Amino acid sequence: MTTWLGVNAGHEDPASAESAALALHGSLLYEAAVVCAHDVGPHWALSFRLPKAPSGNVVSTLVERGSGIALHEGGVERVAGPSELVAGALRAALAHRDRVEGTALRFPGQRALHGRYGVADVLAFSAIEEVRPHDVRSIEARGDLRPRFSGGRLVLDCS
Repeated sequence: MTTWLGVNAGHEDPASAESAALALHGSLLYEAAVVCAHDVGPHWALSFRLPKAPSGNVVSTLVERGSGIALHEGGVERVAGPSELVAGALRAALAHRDRVEGTALRFPGQRALHGRYGVADVLAFSAIEEVRPHDVRSIEARGDLRPRFSGGRLVLDCS
């Protein structure tokens, strides 16, 4: 069963949030298929789509580091950590689950996108579902594409 994990460590800017998200993905949360950053004002929070709930040890480690945590799994929600950070963590987890907001830092197919590709190839071989504006024919990718969730779709804005 898919689990969405929101983590709010109180990051004040997107760069520090993105760096933290990628570090967590490279260590504790390496199983995440999609990793996002979210503006949850006044902070930036992180979200991870996981194939299963993280272990109690992972959750404890994140809370011990001072993060607010929200787990959403099949209608069941659990929260932990500092109360002033939990709301942002839950907001990030639900925005990711509902695909309404968030910048995707890691997503399926991303690692293979290096070079110039036609839009049809990007749509066929990655999790990106739409490229805007619609008259874009090709994309130069260096592994750094940052699509955003919008209207239930993962959208790459090239404007």
